[in-house]
Amino acid sequence: MNRYAWLVFGLLALSSFAQAAPRGIFPTRQFDRYLKTHFPHHRDAQGLVYYGGPVISNVKAYAVMWGNKVDATVQKQIGGMLTATVNSTHMDWLNEYNTNINSVSGQPGSNQKIGRGTFGGQIMINPTHTGNHLDDKDVQAEIGHQISIHALPVPDANTIYIVYFPPGISITNGGMTSCQAFCAYHEGFVANNKQSIFYAVMPDLGGSCSLGCGFGHSRFDEMTEVTAHELIEAVTDPFPTPGDKPAFPQAWNTTDGQEIGDLCAGKGTRLSTNGLTYILQQEYDNKTNSCAPGPYQSP
Repeated sequence: MNRYAWLVFGLLALSSFAQAAPRGIFPTRQFDRYLKTHFPHHRDAQGLVYYGGPVISNVKAYAVMWGNKVDATVQKQIGGMLTATVNSTHMDWLNEYNTNINSVSGQPGSNQKIGRGTFGGQIMINPTHTGNHLDDKDVQAEIGHQISIHALPVPDANTIYIVYFPPGISITNGGMTSCQAFCAYHEGFVANNKQSIFYAVMPDLGGSCSLGCGFGHSRFDEMTEVTAHELIEAVTDPFPTPGDKPAFPQAWNTTDGQEIGDLCAGKGTRLSTNGLTYILQQEYDNKTNSCAPGPYQSP
């Protein structure tokens, strides 16, 4: 999409951002610049406030490949990154966001503690939605279907499916489109059986995404940084809700609805494990009122 077309898209889709845009997104650089220009109070709020919703105590992350054409490096290496990240010092300090407190409105919290997690494994699904243009509703329906046919494990309260897409597939959410407005996002919904299902959508970072989602590293480094952003946001706020006025069932947000990763977007850090180094994203630390710089270590 050329710059003029992107601007037209921006004027249409972003004009109501403060009221309607889905949270949990990792914006493209262009989208972020637009927000800072046209919504000058965007990200003014400092510090995360608890709104009473659940967190993910000991995350169990699954890497889900949307078919067999996902980037080969992602298929080969993302499992190692997730294995190290969820069992690392990067998770340890998140216990400051435990929920054994009352919410900002005074209601009791969910009484959870955040600790280290596990990598559940890597799964390649054969999606029934085979088009190149998907909506978030299609992604939710596909996840539900794959659970029902036992291609994906039945989730528990700690499960998150991190879904990686092949090149050439665009995803819309709340009227916004991948690579034009966002690099990735996370969401949560409640299935018909009352089970909460948490997931993250990770479009391929090549093509048009390479113009707005890169941070000066290799493409795989960009993917691990974006993955870390969504993973930690899901842990501390698994039910992102629309708009700039956060409320239950959201968990930790700023007063204008930003999440732990939004306040530090574009600031990288490193995770070392067994002679390997992965690029992650810094996250906001309430105790220091700054982005936690790392670096981090995994056994």
